[in-house]
Amino acid sequence: MSKDEKVNILMVDDQPAKLLSYEVMLAELGENLIKANSAKEALEILLKTDVAVVLMDVSMPELDGFELAAMIRQHPRFQRTAIIFISAVHLTDLDRLKGYEHGAVDYISVPVIQELLRAKVRVFSDLHRKTRQLEALNRDLEQRVSERTEELESKAQALMELNGELGRKNMELDAIVHTAPDIIFSRQPDGARDYLSDRFYEFTGAAPGSAVGFGWWEYVHPDDQESSQQRWLHCVQTRENYEVEYRLRGKDGEYRWFRARAVPIQNDAGEVVKWYGACSDIHDSKLLEKSIRDNTAQLEKIVDQRTNDLRRLSVRLMSAQDQERRRIARELHDGLGQELTVAKMVLDKMVMQKPSLPQNPETCIQASSLVDRAIQQVRTMSHLLHPPLLDEVGLLSALSWYTEGLTKRSGIETFLDVQPKNFPRLGTEVETAVFRIVQEALTNVFRHAEAHKVWINLHQQNGHISVSVLDDGKGIAQKVADLQPDSMGVGIGGMKQRAKEFGGELHLSNADPGTLLEVVIPARSLSGEPNPAFEGIA
Repeated sequence: MSKDEKVNILMVDDQPAKLLSYEVMLAELGENLIKANSAKEALEILLKTDVAVVLMDVSMPELDGFELAAMIRQHPRFQRTAIIFISAVHLTDLDRLKGYEHGAVDYISVPVIQELLRAKVRVFSDLHRKTRQLEALNRDLEQRVSERTEELESKAQALMELNGELGRKNMELDAIVHTAPDIIFSRQPDGARDYLSDRFYEFTGAAPGSAVGFGWWEYVHPDDQESSQQRWLHCVQTRENYEVEYRLRGKDGEYRWFRARAVPIQNDAGEVVKWYGACSDIHDSKLLEKSIRDNTAQLEKIVDQRTNDLRRLSVRLMSAQDQERRRIARELHDGLGQELTVAKMVLDKMVMQKPSLPQNPETCIQASSLVDRAIQQVRTMSHLLHPPLLDEVGLLSALSWYTEGLTKRSGIETFLDVQPKNFPRLGTEVETAVFRIVQEALTNVFRHAEAHKVWINLHQQNGHISVSVLDDGKGIAQKVADLQPDSMGVGIGGMKQRAKEFGGELHLSNADPGTLLEVVIPARSLSGEPNPAFEGIA
């Protein structure tokens, strides 16, 4: 019940006029006023309603006020209900004493002084209200005490369980520390070790407890002490996890490699109060790593040697191929070509000597034409195998002749751009390599690109030679552009190897549309000297 909540005041009298007058007198209190015309009606109201004050007349039919008060006091609920008697008849001290004996808290005589009545009713109303508030507070306090008691009992039980679990964990931790193959340790913030597990003393042969503080340093290899100390100081300043490798001297005097790791434990203020760590034996893995490094280095040397051998062999094969091209071209030109020329001369002479011709002179004329075409084909084959212009005049003339011939044979329009205009002669081997790269690139354009135009650029800048071949065809697959080994054909592989022979690089890319091939040969190889990686080629 709050302090502003109204209380119930029961007024009992058999005369309605009196009840009405009481109601007028007490209206200023602002409480709930309940009227009863008989003792029986008052009892019924009391059983259903919480009443703070009962204001009753002493003289009533059936049950008078004394009897009603006695019945009210007999019920446990109403033992503390305030009862005020109002009487115009029983006014003696004995009557008042009788009223108090029946449980009345006050006895007012008639005529009633309304201010006095209101004051007395107000006092008992407030007392009832405060009593109910106190009872509510007591109930709330009892509830809180009960809940707090249950909470404390629950926490006490949880604490007991936690202590039991902590004890078991400590036993497990002790078992792990004593059976672990690693050295378990703890450090103070200044670096002094305040605990070392038995594994350290078993390995070093030191007396138990002698290595705490900084005593363990004497077992670290002298060459590893400084680096270990510097790493520790760095971790103390930065609060990083500590990790270092060093060698420890065993009881047999031999050193073994160990890896120490430690983590900092901080308090609520962020200060490091302890370091905990472990030291693991990594000697065998160290030896294995060294063996692997040594074997890897040896294997890399063997691979490099084999790679150089293969490169030398590749260069020798390409050189032999070029020489064989020259030889076949010369034999075609000087051998078969000369023989065909002689045959044509004979046929032409026969045509000129008309009297000696057979009856069908057209046959000789057709034969002469066939021999003439054969001579042209032999010359073309000879030039394609190895253009004489390449040796006699140079790279520029050979490329011009080849691109013009490609346009006539394939219908692909070719554009050759050379910078500077007075392009210099290069070494014979370099010119041959550049010509073969362009020749193979144009062959691929003819066979695969489905192109209509192709642009060849030959530039010399800052002593470097750059060659590019661009077409407007369908392009190439990305794995071909990436020069993946499983996607390169013989032609691309040969161009790449020729460029590498002189320290250059080959690049392929999609030009959208078409394909762009680029080769750059450094200045040091323009004299015709191969890459140093290929020195020693026979």
